[in-house]
Amino acid sequence: MHIGFRLFIRMTRKLALTEEGKRLLATLSHSLRAINDEIEDIRDQDLRGTLHIGIAPTLAHLWLMPRLPRFQTQWPGLNLQFRVRAGVMDFNEERVDLAIYYGATRYPDLYQQRLMAESLLPVCSPRYRQQYRPLSGGDRAALVWIHACESTDVQDQFAEWRLWCQHSGQALPFDGRYYAVNNHSLAIEMALNGLGVVMGRKTLIQPLLDAGRLVALSENEAPSPFGYDLICPQENRSRPRFRAFSEWLAAECA
Repeated sequence: MHIGFRLFIRMTRKLALTEEGKRLLATLSHSLRAINDEIEDIRDQDLRGTLHIGIAPTLAHLWLMPRLPRFQTQWPGLNLQFRVRAGVMDFNEERVDLAIYYGATRYPDLYQQRLMAESLLPVCSPRYRQQYRPLSGGDRAALVWIHACESTDVQDQFAEWRLWCQHSGQALPFDGRYYAVNNHSLAIEMALNGLGVVMGRKTLIQPLLDAGRLVALSENEAPSPFGYDLICPQENRSRPRFRAFSEWLAAECA
């Protein structure tokens, strides 16, 4: 069939796609994935098969993984395949059925459901807490600060500390002696090992607080401008596997 433009350029030993060819390939790939999804949904009405989920590392590690046995019990025939990454997934380019993000960005072309709000609280290990008095005391200049910026829309390692200080009315030397990482789970692990004070996301660290492995250095909690959202292409909402996981997830977040 003549289509009026070239799809390939002949190189010395291979063929290369033209820009028009790349556009057509992307469209065809998306269409083939959609057809495959429909085939799987028709074939797997009893909720078998695989659901592909994008999720940030710390949310997966600290919040979702401890809850997965309950999902397995409820839906034993449904497999979950995770793509773990802090950054935003591209649903057109990656094999992802849904993603769970921590942020404040709106995605008008996608289905978006707020799952949980978040609050911020400075925490450290009990031993580290014994060394230093509350943040309002004179020892705060000696504190080591742990910064993490995983999964936030603004990649500013001091952003959560600035927000907390503004909310609590305190001025802290958080840009003094510090560690900075782009993985919040690692930052929490550093605090557990007595390396300093980290700004904890309370939804994620509540079990560590309940167990006494982390303690708060202040009673002040700052509401985060970010929250946890479930996001997916609009057409995925009606698929049985998506409904099974999203309804279970919403119940866990309630």
